[in-house]
Amino acid sequence: MNNTVTNTAVSNRRRSRRVFLKVRVVARFRLLERDCVIEGDTVTVNAHGGMVQLAVAPLLPGDMITLTNPETDQAESCRVVRIEATPDNGFEVAFAFERPSPKFWAVAFPPADWFEALVDHEP
Repeated sequence: MNNTVTNTAVSNRRRSRRVFLKVRVVARFRLLERDCVIEGDTVTVNAHGGMVQLAVAPLLPGDMITLTNPETDQAESCRVVRIEATPDNGFEVAFAFERPSPKFWAVAFPPADWFEALVDHEP
């Protein structure tokens, strides 16, 4: 399978369009029975979550974190989806909001599908 097909298949599974955006956030989580409060910067964001760079990360996918956007003072609970070490001894943490939160990022022109995520399509 070529790379284009793989990338298209992955992007089609996303629930909302990803935007490359650097936003300073504060992450709060428990690590080895201690409370951690770490500032980091996002790499990508969408209505359902994103990826943030942190100096310290939760231990496992599935761990819960709380992210706060200091610009809006909004906080959201998130589930860690993936953790990857970076060459600079930090971590990239992929996360999913507990509920869609397109306004968390305070993006002036968010993609239309960010708000479609909030519409209940059930009859």
